Amino acid sequence: MTGKLLTIGLMLTALGATGCIVIHSEEDVPCRPRSVEPVDLTIREIDAAGKLAFDNDKAAAFKKIAQREGLSERAQRHLVDAAFRRLAFENQKVHVLLTLIENPSFTPAAKAALLDRLDRLAFENNKRTILDALSE
Repeated sequence: MTGKLLTIGLMLTALGATGCIVIHSEEDVPCRPRSVEPVDLTIREIDAAGKLAFDNDKAAAFKKIAQREGLSERAQRHLVDAAFRRLAFENQKVHVLLTLIENPSFTPAAKAALLDRLDRLAFENNKRTILDALSE
């Protein structure tokens, strides 16, 4: 008899101790990922293009970006830097930079970034080509 009472007592204690736990949370706003600005996406795209294996592929991707209307100042500066850092062949660098210069949204800040790096071009005729395009 005491064994049955002990078992019933343990069962009641276990039920009373565990009970139900209710968690309620109210969220007015659904969980969304943090928004990414178009400028940040363009910067990431430039970085991704710079990691391509072949210079022709990198240059083609850089040119597509350089042709975009409304390309931000920050993206233009980053593209100038990426062209000098990521492209091995000078003719590819020149083609990308000329494409950017011809963009109607080419900014003075991008022009300054380009002029600061102009001495990284080895051939004088390429430097002159870039300078001529900048002065037009």
